[in-house]
Amino acid sequence: MEEQNTALRDSLAARLSRSASEDTWAELAKAGVLGICVPEKLGGLGLGIRESEPVFEVLGELCRPTRFLESSIIVAGLLDCVGGEESRELLRRLTDPDFVIAIVGLESATAAHLRLERYAQRCGLSGRAALVLEGDEADVLLVLVRQDARVSLAAVLDKADGLVEHAYPTIDGRMAADLRFNDATCVVLADDCSEALSRVIDQAIACTAIEAAALMTRLVDDTASFARDRAQFGQPIGSFQVVQHRLVDMYIAARRAGAIARRAMAGLEHCKVQRAALASAAKVTIAETGRYVGQQAVQLHGAIGTTYEHPVSRYFKRLTAVEQQLGDSDMHVKRYVANAFV
Repeated sequence: MEEQNTALRDSLAARLSRSASEDTWAELAKAGVLGICVPEKLGGLGLGIRESEPVFEVLGELCRPTRFLESSIIVAGLLDCVGGEESRELLRRLTDPDFVIAIVGLESATAAHLRLERYAQRCGLSGRAALVLEGDEADVLLVLVRQDARVSLAAVLDKADGLVEHAYPTIDGRMAADLRFNDATCVVLADDCSEALSRVIDQAIACTAIEAAALMTRLVDDTASFARDRAQFGQPIGSFQVVQHRLVDMYIAARRAGAIARRAMAGLEHCKVQRAALASAAKVTIAETGRYVGQQAVQLHGAIGTTYEHPVSRYFKRLTAVEQQLGDSDMHVKRYVANAFV
């Protein structure tokens, strides 16, 4: 598997390096990885989460934010777990680069007031959801509705049933939208997908940790290169001991991030308790190290590091977005304590 992952990583890195940022999704489709976790009988590759690791490494190294996590990992994982004809049809469409599916309510706080009503002939969805990535251009909305201890999974198949209140760019350059549903017709795919959601979120955290570690490694390399070239007082700033110490600390932080990311990825095969503990440990570590490496990179680059056009600014923004995804550090510290000492 290691050789296959290396080959996929090198191939993707070469392909994406030759393309513009806006062509990333099309290039991923040409590489055939959009359906990496979709079963072969439905047109996908039928691989596991571990085989998606090279994709996230390349997306992180080149800082290419896409919907790959939401579509190819989270949505694919949920649909595969719940089963059913409707789910299989949506899974089949995930390999189509022109098909956009957005997931609503992945973060419970963004969709706390969604309501699912069951009538004699249909089901209706009401309420408001915020910060839905790709919500403004989605063909289908996959909605998580939390009611009591259950999490229902529903699909809004008609885009007109989800009113876009406001669309806006995120800090890392993606698009999000606030949606309002007014008794929108939907199809209930699962009455309770709590177990599947817990597993898929841990998988997503491991994947974002791999991406974040790659982002940090690139920031360390680029900052070290800048320090060798940038002269001050007649000599490169990289020759100053204080700068060297900063670079070493950044390097150690990036290595920590990579180690915990790989551990979380390997831990996905463990039992639920161990898996949750490792995922939360990775999330907290990535948040801490990502903030440190990003801040140091910006400071060592000086004023140029704060400009919109400079790569270090884009990488830091992406790390900031990753830090806020799938729960904050406080939540994951509590989750780690609850699972690590059972």
